[in-house]
Amino acid sequence: MRKLICLFVTVIMCMLLVVPAYAVTKEDLEAEIQQHETMKAKIHEAAELLRSVGYSDSTAAIQALKNEWSYEHNRQVECQKQLDELIASTPTVSEYVWNGPKLTKSKGVNYGPTGKETYYNLNMSGVVSMMRNRGYDATNYPYWVRNDGCKMLGPYIMVAANLSHFPRGSIIPTSLGLGICVDTGHLGWNQVDIAVSW
Repeated sequence: MRKLICLFVTVIMCMLLVVPAYAVTKEDLEAEIQQHETMKAKIHEAAELLRSVGYSDSTAAIQALKNEWSYEHNRQVECQKQLDELIASTPTVSEYVWNGPKLTKSKGVNYGPTGKETYYNLNMSGVVSMMRNRGYDATNYPYWVRNDGCKMLGPYIMVAANLSHFPRGSIIPTSLGLGICVDTGHLGWNQVDIAVSW
C-alpha cells in the first residue's frame, strides 16, 4: 500500500513538471485558472494520502507538495489578475468607436486601428464549428450576417488573423467594429481579413 501511495505521489509530481503555456485570451485564462485549481486539489489529495500512512508535515515529500501547491496557487492568482486586467481593458461592443477610414468592397484594402485590413467571403460553417468546440455556444455566440454584410459570431465580426499574434478568440479592433479571431491565413503580423458576404 505504501509503495502504491508513493507511486501516486510521484505521478502527481511529474504532472506538476508540465508548465502550462501562458494564456492570452479570456477563454484560455479561464481554462488555466481551472487547471491550477484542479492541480491544487490533486496535490492536497496526495498530501492527505501520505499523512494517512504516517508521513509528517516535516517530511521532504510533504514539503515538496506544499511548495507545489504554493506555486499552483500563486500562478492561479496571477492568471486571475491577468484575466481581470484583460476584461477591464477590452471595450464592450457598445463602447467601441472607430472614427478613421472604413473597409469597403470598392476600397478592398483599408488601414484601420489594428493595421492592414482586407476582406474575404467564404463558407464559415467549418470555422463556426471549430469555435463551438472551443466553447463559443450558439446561444451566446450565434452566427449571423449583419446588415452591412459583416459575418458575425455573437456581437463580434469574424476575422482571420496571424495566430502567432492573435490566438483564436482574441478580440481585435477593426474599422467596422470589434472583431473576434476565428480563422487564419497568410496574413501579416498586424493584418486582419474580415469575413463579409460581399
